[in-house]
Formats: sequence, structure tokens, C-alpha cells
Amino acid sequence: MLLRLATAAVGIPLLAAAIWFGNPWFAILLSVIALAAGWEFLNLPRRADVRPLRLFGLLGVLLFTLNGLGLTGTDYTWPLLSAVVALSLLLLLLRGPAEGAAVGWAWTLAGILYVGWTLGHAARLEMRPDGPGWLLFLLLTTFSVDSAAFLVGRAWGRRRLAPAISPGKTWEGAFAGFVAGVAVAPVLGVLLALPLSIAEGLGLGAGMAVLAQLGDLAESLLKRSVGVKDAGVLVPGHGGVLDRYDSIVFPLLLVYYYVVLFKG
Repeated sequence: MLLRLATAAVGIPLLAAAIWFGNPWFAILLSVIALAAGWEFLNLPRRADVRPLRLFGLLGVLLFTLNGLGLTGTDYTWPLLSAVVALSLLLLLLRGPAEGAAVGWAWTLAGILYVGWTLGHAARLEMRPDGPGWLLFLLLTTFSVDSAAFLVGRAWGRRRLAPAISPGKTWEGAFAGFVAGVAVAPVLGVLLALPLSIAEGLGLGAGMAVLAQLGDLAESLLKRSVGVKDAGVLVPGHGGVLDRYDSIVFPLLLVYYYVVLFKG
């Protein structure tokens, strides 16, 4: 618990500063996060003797992430997607052997999409005039959900939520996380001066709370499939970067498309 608090005390202000001051600091930090999370993801299947294209996958993760920042003024999403599908297959063909190639290809594409494609949404959100506020809203709400679920689950959790996937998760913790999301989101909407009514804040908070915990379970499912508990060790008290990102990825997509579709 002390490690988790110490990590939060350092990590949250660093993230908030990079978001608030924008580029180049945001681009640098987002690239570091993307490469670290991508490396951890592409290392997971190697525990099960599956060999994805790690360097190619990392390049794809970085390019998709940077594409979201719009640094060149052109959106290269479709050419990038076409390139990673075709070139990854060609590289596997050249590398050989045939055994395990399909699974390695699937893990390579999954890493690029799960990390690079989704982080590109954070980059696009940051580029909006009101983007920094929305990103802070996303991160602080999600961290509140995580913290409430962890603390209540550790203290009072009795009924296992998904014992075959993540034995530490409990229904009591999940409910506490849900309450935290619903309570915190409307308050943050006001504090960050976002164009968000109380009703919208309650709805977004509820959706983010559910999706954050489903995202955590989804990553646990992937780790469990290859016999791994933590994706890495770079974030003391939490595991790896991927173990922190897992609960953000689904809420990020929800917030991004909500803002794009309903906030202009």
C-alpha cells in the first residue's frame, strides 16, 4: 500500500503536468508510456513460447500513438493499419518457421491495437482546446475507481468477482469502485469547468467505473492465458505500466467518443 501511494504521489502530478502543458512534454511522456506498455504486452506471450514480432510491434505502437498527435497534419490511420497487417505477415514469412506463426501474428497485431491504437485516442483528445481538462477528468475518475475498489476489496471484500481470472477482485470492491466513479465524475466536471451537466457526469462516471473494472479483468484474462501475474515491474506497487493502463483503456474510448459525438 505504501508503494502504491508513493507511486501515485509521483506519477499523478507528472501526468497532470504533461497533460496541462501539452507538447512536447505530453508527446514525450505518451511515447514513453506507449513503448513501455507495448514492450510488456509483446513480452507476455513469450512466457508461453509464442514469439510475436516485438520490434515491429513496438514500432507500430509508437507510430499509431504519434499519429494521434497530428504532428504531420495528416491522419495516417488507414495506411498504418494496412502496413502493419501486410508487413507483419511478410516478416513472419521471412523469419519462419510455420509453427506458432499465426499465434505470434495475432499477438503482434493485438499489441499494436491494444496499446498504440487506443493511446492514439488520448493523443487526439489532448489536441482539442478542452482536451487537457477531459484527460484529467478521465485519469482522476479512473484512479478514484481503482483506489476505492482496491481499498474496500482489501478491507471488506469477501465474495470473489472473477476467481478464475483475478482472485483478488471482489464484488464489494467492484461496488465501491462504481460508487466512487459516480460520486467523483460530476465533481471533477465542475472543478475542471467541463461542458458537463450533473446528469452527464453521473452517467459517464457510472460507465467509466464499470468499464475500468472490465478493462482490468480483460488484461488479467490475457495474463492468465500465459501464466503471468504482473505484466512488468516498472510501476512499484502496481506491477507494470500495462497493469496501470488496463483500467484506463476502455474509459478512454468511452470519454473520447462521448466528447467527439456530443461535445463537438
